[in-house]
Amino acid sequence: MVITQIGNVFLRKIWMLVILVSLFLQINLLGTEEFERNFRDSKIVKSAKRIYLPECPGAHNPSIGKVGNNFLLIFRYQPKHNSKPWISHIGAVWLDENFDPISKIELLDTRVDAFFTPSQSEDARLFEFDGRLYIIFNDNLDIENPSYLERRDMYVAELFIEDDNFQLGPLLRLVHPKKYRFALWQKNWSPFVWNGNLLLSYSINPHEVLNLHWKNGACVPIDTTLKEIPWEFGALRGGTPAKLVDGEYLAFFHSGIVTTSKCSEDEKIWHYFMGAYSFSAEPPFDLITASSKPIDALEFYTYSSYFKRVIYPGGFIVEDRNLYLAYGKDDSEVWIATIDLDELKASMQPLVNKNELLPLNE
Repeated sequence: MVITQIGNVFLRKIWMLVILVSLFLQINLLGTEEFERNFRDSKIVKSAKRIYLPECPGAHNPSIGKVGNNFLLIFRYQPKHNSKPWISHIGAVWLDENFDPISKIELLDTRVDAFFTPSQSEDARLFEFDGRLYIIFNDNLDIENPSYLERRDMYVAELFIEDDNFQLGPLLRLVHPKKYRFALWQKNWSPFVWNGNLLLSYSINPHEVLNLHWKNGACVPIDTTLKEIPWEFGALRGGTPAKLVDGEYLAFFHSGIVTTSKCSEDEKIWHYFMGAYSFSAEPPFDLITASSKPIDALEFYTYSSYFKRVIYPGGFIVEDRNLYLAYGKDDSEVWIATIDLDELKASMQPLVNKNELLPLNE
């Protein structure tokens, strides 16, 4: 028992070291002029609209789906953001065709099995599988206000709608058998549906794909591929669920670096960016294309009192040649961007395997 406890302490210290090193490596000295010049001329985003939810001030990090003629928006809400920021709820509201709220907000009960911790559910994504709605999110059901030395796990649950009321089914904890012990905080898994199976992108590059076993929550790796992605704005992390678009899967990711910009008044602070990637419609789900610079719009990066500048994609809908992308801004706002699909695809760069790269002098 003592040896086991010592081993666990050692693993936790190693995990903290990994986190610190990862953060250090994402420090980038990109200057304000370069920031503006590199990607502020984007034509990808046609418009952006803020969704005001006065019942839940500070709501952010939304996801979106379409049910019938209306849109269903889910989002993160921290009612005690300043005093108890770990208390975090998943909210739901109906939107009309103009993305205006048309119902009362309902907070989903993620403690249907009478756990003793308050809701600590973060960054839920909404998706459809087998004709039913589900959400996937991260949480800790056992410990209130978990530290980086404690766990945050991924959960999936069916979302039932009856008479415009929402209810979650039983929560299923998702476990990556090979990495569960070593990665204490699990976040940003991206679901997609293939051949009647729910698969999950555990990481983007390498693109590790997991197959969910519904009986016990085990998520078994089935494919891993690695590509060279020309992205200089931090490690790629999951964002939206992936959807089949024009014969391949399309999804959005986020990343972050410390840099300066006009919206930070030349102060070096964290900036979170958004890009897109596509991968093949069949195994091994090779990455095909990806953004080489952040997707941007005038509404994205503006001055605020928040200590970070954040763009965080959570879900999208495809209609004709437009995408309607739900994203969070500065951990305090809900927005929906209208994206030109053809402009987006034209901006994404073809990728090659790592082992296919040639030396620069050839």
